[in-house]
Amino acid sequence: MPDFPQIGGATAAQIWAYATRRLSDATNITSDGATINQALIANLDAAISTRSSHSAADIWAVATRRLSDAQNITSDGATIDQAKIARLDADISSRSSHAAADVWGVASRQLTAITGTPRSDLLGEDASFEAGTGARKARIDKTPAFETYVETSVVMDGTEKTLVEKADDKMGMLDGYVDLTPMQAGDTIVIRQSMKVKAAGAYVKYAEETYSGAQTIPLLHVVTKTAKTSIKVTAEQTAGTNRTLDVQFFRRVEA
Repeated sequence: MPDFPQIGGATAAQIWAYATRRLSDATNITSDGATINQALIANLDAAISTRSSHSAADIWAVATRRLSDAQNITSDGATIDQAKIARLDADISSRSSHAAADVWGVASRQLTAITGTPRSDLLGEDASFEAGTGARKARIDKTPAFETYVETSVVMDGTEKTLVEKADDKMGMLDGYVDLTPMQAGDTIVIRQSMKVKAAGAYVKYAEETYSGAQTIPLLHVVTKTAKTSIKVTAEQTAGTNRTLDVQFFRRVEA
């Protein structure tokens, strides 16, 4: 026995100062006086000993992992429809592995299952439309557009010379220029505009202008009337030295 002072004379500090101590007859008593169930302690110890010694970090570091008895449980406790997951997986696995850039990088590509002729509709002539006779096509055909221009030189010789003439029975209007720069003192040139009222008829003059001497503003702008059948612009040098006139005309006409 340790060398304790007389009973009743030891302090609490002296008693707890000894390294080894216990209450020999109170092993099952907790600090609040309740008893400990040794059988439960044994079961708890056995349960703990069966647990893995791995840390949480060790477990999650494994690339493939799952809860073996809870494959169908999501984080919120709901169940997963495995049949739907299987269908989703099949659909995804059937997709192309190409990137969008790979697909669009192919020079020849086409959207299938589109009816009609979208490419020709967008890029040019569509045979089925051109062969049609509907009101929309008729209106488009009558839309005025510029045709190939006329550009030439005409030598005066004392007679009436044709500068430009259109006789194709199309509705149109001539617009152009006559260069009178070559004219000098003593020169006289007459510019006339004529048209046919009926295809079988003769030309009828409806405008005439006379120009004499050197021109202060030598470029003459000629705008004709709208013509249905035939129309022409002529020039006749009536005095002076015969000159060569450069001309350029455009016609805006229905197709």
